[in-house]
Amino acid sequence: MLTVKNITKKYAKNLVLDGITIDFNNPEGVYGILGRNGVGKTTLMKIIFNMITNYEGDVEINGSPVKNNNDKLKDILYVGGEINKYNSLFQGKIKDILKVYDLMYETFDRQYAESLLDNFDIKLKTKFSKLSTGNQTLVQNTLGLASRAPVTILDEPTNGLDSVNRQNFFHFMMEDYAEHPRMFMLSTHLIQEIENYLTDVVILKDAGVLIEDTLDNIQANSHLVKNARLENKNIIKETTFGSSVEQTIYDDLSNEEIQRIRNQGGEVESLDLQSLFNALVEK
Repeated sequence: MLTVKNITKKYAKNLVLDGITIDFNNPEGVYGILGRNGVGKTTLMKIIFNMITNYEGDVEINGSPVKNNNDKLKDILYVGGEINKYNSLFQGKIKDILKVYDLMYETFDRQYAESLLDNFDIKLKTKFSKLSTGNQTLVQNTLGLASRAPVTILDEPTNGLDSVNRQNFFHFMMEDYAEHPRMFMLSTHLIQEIENYLTDVVILKDAGVLIEDTLDNIQANSHLVKNARLENKNIIKETTFGSSVEQTIYDDLSNEEIQRIRNQGGEVESLDLQSLFNALVEK
């Protein structure tokens, strides 16, 4: 189990993470790390991977600290859009990058990586720096999948990808996940595209954790109630249109409560994750 305990991180006077605690207790979970720009998603992921070490709090795997612990860091892989800016390895050819990852990660499947890159029509002799943004993302995603690290962090894995390559990547990811289950963390703004792949969700807001739960629980508690006004519920948003009213509710509604609303002329609809997210973060 991966645990983030009381993490606080500031950039100068800007408080990005304020004492957050998250239990990533599903070792085979696909976690969506969601939030608006600048909320600390990338900072959190880099802290977990030990790319950022100047913070307060602890990151642990199975009770052992991760910070500066090479044995535990071998169990974590981070790939994201900025990694090539800080690593001279990514100035070389793709085939050389694969060689290094083959040495770094015992579970790295180089043949699988080469097969994936061939599927994406990316040549191994090409320099990483010469690739388009989308193809750089595909190379990094390939490293993430082929590493088979127990904790695989993909920061903005759809950056620069068109709809076809996004669909293909998620197909390959879930195909490999089915054969080699492990924990994934995904950060993306394309919530609708990834919702069906997630098992768990963490939503960050105002330097803290707004929601941390399984996707099943979140979906079960996400409702849009029309032409009825509920009380004593967690009402995220209320909108009126003349005499009509809509309430976005994040709370349990029993079958009896739903039937009562409908008997009184109201409607109850399930909300998708994107709609709930929008209502939560715009407040």
